[in-house]
Amino acid sequence: MVNELLQDDWDAENIVRQKDELKVKLLRAQSVVAECKAGLADLDRRLEGRAISLPIDERHRNSAANN
Repeated sequence: MVNELLQDDWDAENIVRQKDELKVKLLRAQSVVAECKAGLADLDRRLEGRAISLPIDERHRNSAANN
């Protein structure tokens, strides 16, 4: 019985199938990571743009309040 279990663990077809399944999972995970990185980079760019434009907006408000 133990020998049969060990043989099943070393079944070449099973190992190849598991390896292929793991490769697919890895590719999906890498795709998700890349998508997240792109989204974060986009948000960072947008935040930087707002940080730069915020002082300008405040100047406009201050100028309007003074007029």
